[in-house]
Amino acid sequence: MDSQFKETFGSWTQAIGTIISAVAGTPSNVLDEEFREKLDLIGNELQATGNAILADAEETWSLNKFGNVLQAIGNSTVILGLVIDFDEVTKQELIIKGNLIQALGGGTALAGAYENPDEPEQAFNVTGNLLQAIGNSMQAIGGIAELKNSVQDKDQEKDQEQEEQDKEQDLQKYQYPYLEEKPSDAELIQVMGGWIQAVGSVISLIGQLRSNDEENSGDDSSNDGNANDDWA
Repeated sequence: MDSQFKETFGSWTQAIGTIISAVAGTPSNVLDEEFREKLDLIGNELQATGNAILADAEETWSLNKFGNVLQAIGNSTVILGLVIDFDEVTKQELIIKGNLIQALGGGTALAGAYENPDEPEQAFNVTGNLLQAIGNSMQAIGGIAELKNSVQDKDQEKDQEQEEQDKEQDLQKYQYPYLEEKPSDAELIQVMGGWIQAVGSVISLIGQLRSNDEENSGDDSSNDGNANDDWA
């Protein structure tokens, strides 16, 4: 398996994984919460696999290779938070740390994109890695805010007035089922971060495909030149 195939396959796998995770993180009336959690698990598994393949495609150590390794570790940390039966706070903390590690990996890969300024896909790599780092950072920020809100809700004792308000809301939902609770600001930040990361991974994929075209056209030109020399 040559490095070009690994880079292409890894980029496709990573992009598909980020899109699946973005879909899973988006509130939906069609997909229930349990199914979305399974989708998120699949998406992070694909991202971890894609980043590991991209790291393996680099024959020598570089910032780009190290960035992909960090992103794979970050995805694996998120997977631990989704799979292992911890308490809810520990799960959220693992997911937050995983997103932070991914953001660090995206920033490292962003710096690595400047190591080869003459490569045709540099602009795509820079943009893609930048968006992925921003997206992961937003997911971590939203996760931290959501964790703080959940801890405060648990520590705060509900008085009689709050209980009556909850009962009134439940009755309203029963009478008007189309009225749904709006997602919190923390959830919206995480959703936007997931889609920004997905867009970044797609841009990186486009850069990889353009790089493949440039390399293949260069190889064809050199082969034509060798053939003309043979005829001469």
